[in-house]
Amino acid sequence: MATGFVVTGRGDLDALFKARASAAGANTGFRSNGGVDVAQRFEPRGAATAIANTGFLNSSGVDLAAVFQDINYAPPFTPVTHTYNSGTALTETVPVGATSCVITVLGGGGGGGLKNTTTGGGGGGGGRVIKTVAVSNSGGQTFTYTVGASAPGATVAGNSGTSGRASTVSSASPSVSLNAGGGGAGIFTPSNSAGGTATGGDTNTPGTGGLATGQGGASGGGFAGGTGDGINGSIPGGGGSGGIGTGSGRGGTGQRGEISFAYT
Repeated sequence: MATGFVVTGRGDLDALFKARASAAGANTGFRSNGGVDVAQRFEPRGAATAIANTGFLNSSGVDLAAVFQDINYAPPFTPVTHTYNSGTALTETVPVGATSCVITVLGGGGGGGLKNTTTGGGGGGGGRVIKTVAVSNSGGQTFTYTVGASAPGATVAGNSGTSGRASTVSSASPSVSLNAGGGGAGIFTPSNSAGGTATGGDTNTPGTGGLATGQGGASGGGFAGGTGDGINGSIPGGGGSGGIGTGSGRGGTGQRGEISFAYT
């Protein structure tokens, strides 16, 4: 229904402004042919840039174009990535304007084992999970995440290293349950160790197991394990190499995981 207010060359105000879907703002002083203030008909402006002036000014001298919202205005969204290297049961909030999110989850690597006169076994690399989800462009949806911490190697000959820690992301809406497992502990015996598992994603890549020869396993993201006597893995998720008690006196550290949320 036309309001009766016409802008030259542009038609009735109904063709310029978005129809109201929420509670009205303060009256503008302009009434339609039916005696209804136009504040009852149109949404308050929410756009960053006003449309061209209409020529109708309220009692404060403000053009109606600065009061009401463009019909088709949608502020542009600049892609952004949030990356986390630590945290337990923390919350990630979807920004306003995003419509899609790529979640990448890397588990932590396992620490290397330590043997007295020969090399202990290497720790396994952490798994990697990648998932793309649709998100609401109104923002406010949340994910709960935990980043797997680093895992120390053994410091006493005859001991195994520490198992790698898992990295996880979960959400009810959108429905998400991602788990990038930590790599297995390097065994002092020495023996091979397991790579971290990977579940819940569109792409699930397990980590590589550590070797009895001392080599640390690579993460599912391709970050190398440690090579040599008690060498740390690569960040994120590489397993630590095995150590020699009469040499370095330590197993290499399995490196921490990582989680990123890439919005477009």
